[in-house]
Amino acid sequence: MKWNTIYRIYEGLAVVITLGCWWLYITTQIIDSEVHWQSFNSAVERYVNKACKASVDADSMLKADVRKNGNSREGIERIKRAALLQERTNEVMKALETTKNHLKAMPAGARRKASNWMVSQGEAHRVKEWLDKYVTWLSEEFKDLTLPKFEKIAEGDEENALYFAHNYFAYTSPAEAVTVLSHKQSIVKRYESEVLKKLGAGDITGSFVCYWLRPGVFASTKIIQVGEEYNADMFIEISASRANPRMSINQTPVMVRDGQGQVVFRAQGVGKQFWEGKIRARVYGKDSTFVHRVPLEVLPK
Repeated sequence: MKWNTIYRIYEGLAVVITLGCWWLYITTQIIDSEVHWQSFNSAVERYVNKACKASVDADSMLKADVRKNGNSREGIERIKRAALLQERTNEVMKALETTKNHLKAMPAGARRKASNWMVSQGEAHRVKEWLDKYVTWLSEEFKDLTLPKFEKIAEGDEENALYFAHNYFAYTSPAEAVTVLSHKQSIVKRYESEVLKKLGAGDITGSFVCYWLRPGVFASTKIIQVGEEYNADMFIEISASRANPRMSINQTPVMVRDGQGQVVFRAQGVGKQFWEGKIRARVYGKDSTFVHRVPLEVLPK
């Protein structure tokens, strides 16, 4: 056998081995990514399920309280409004669940297929429409309850209507898209709980906890009146929650439970302000600090 032939055979084998290694690396990364997103989605869905149960329990408590106080006309009206709220909330939740189930039926890692359905075929736009209508309805139907100003759940507006679809679902895997939708469901339930509280069904937000992808902050409103109680949450992913996370707001320590810390304070002063939240945890073997400056506008009464 000639030397050139041996060299070409060797060169060919080297190329095949190299391509094989890259293929194994890429597919392993995809599998690892899918497992990560599926795990995270399971944690968020557990939160949503707990929130659904808490909503049912709140409805039962409201009815018991109204019955205990003689079934007044005002109490009966609150029960009716709570039932309407839960009906509309369930409609949105079921619509999002249908979209999630369609994505879950796709092959793992089918980014082009998921992106095509969500963006090109307009499913993400339909999701945005459901969520936008729900937030608008809440604000109009319950405007007499002095609710906090609910921010849009699906980001984007008439000037940038494509932002929501492309930002979350362009070239996304089915598992990533499902997780985003689960997160949106969790916000829907959070908004519902705020209204139920105003209807006298009790504060149910503390009866369930949520696990998140990365350190962050959730605040249901950016506008509040002076003297009112402001609420927000700081959170960290479930894997990092085992790494002794510490949290603080404006240098004041906050109790952390299940990777989540509750932010509560009375709004003081008037005008645009901010509060600073810090999350410290041991990530990848070293201590890391994540700082969030959260804007807030305080209005006069």
